[in-house]
Amino acid sequence: MTSLRAKAVINAIKRGGLLNSVINADNLEAKRKQFKKLEKYFPTPKWARISPFNAAGFKGEWITTSDSRTTKVLLYIRGGGFVFNLETIYRDMIARLARAGGVRVLALNYSLAPENPFPVALHEAVAAYQWLISEGYQPNDIMLGGDSAGGTLVLSLLLYLKANKCPLPAGAVVISPPTDAKVEGESVTTNRNKDIYILPETLHFFTSMYSGDTPRDDPIGSPFYGDWSGMPPLLIHVDKSEILYDDAMRLVEKANKAGVDVELYVGEGLFHVWHVFARYMPEARKSIKDIGKFIQKHI
Repeated sequence: MTSLRAKAVINAIKRGGLLNSVINADNLEAKRKQFKKLEKYFPTPKWARISPFNAAGFKGEWITTSDSRTTKVLLYIRGGGFVFNLETIYRDMIARLARAGGVRVLALNYSLAPENPFPVALHEAVAAYQWLISEGYQPNDIMLGGDSAGGTLVLSLLLYLKANKCPLPAGAVVISPPTDAKVEGESVTTNRNKDIYILPETLHFFTSMYSGDTPRDDPIGSPFYGDWSGMPPLLIHVDKSEILYDDAMRLVEKANKAGVDVELYVGEGLFHVWHVFARYMPEARKSIKDIGKFIQKHI
């Protein structure tokens, strides 16, 4: 049963007006400014340490807590429809992941579309992963994590590493990922009136801006079309009401058939990447703890 706090958050999202209208090229800059105004509702926890970081080929920030093990790292890629910089909004959630998993987190600040379409952000993710390896982190001590658009980038990063015969990480956690740039999941239509976060027209806009001139069935840019054999363990979270529900479920089915160890959690009565609201919702805090257990199990 959905908690009263979660219901309050859902009502606030609906009243806010930011997400209940189509996002497109005409209003993108205005929507970016609206997201900036929301940062005050997501303060960084006082128990987390934030350290900006730049290296050749990528930039980001380290997020650590007193529970972070120095030799274990989560490379995390935030959501934002490929077009929004939500760095500040995500710090609370990522800090909680760092604490739950007992890891240091390198949170990637990737270049945004439409100014930087595929494969710019992917190459930055590759650079960050390769930098960790060059710094002495062992692949089996690295976990990948990402949500929404960041989940797409995590899955693409795995496919890129495999295609280029690079060492694979210990596993990956993805939350509500768009996996099919052709946008052919049935839930895009059937959940249109259930999803409070993303409208189908907005999803098409995000995908178009990110894909650019890349074919929509590119096996790396659009992870559903990739070869998932030989991949490390995956944990996937998605809510049943999302228009991206089938993007997650179709990928789970394909990965299972390829012999991948896949753990799946399907929420009910929640919404797209509910984890961001861990400050307010017990369901989000529980889901983050579950992700922490997965991380500690594999690294």
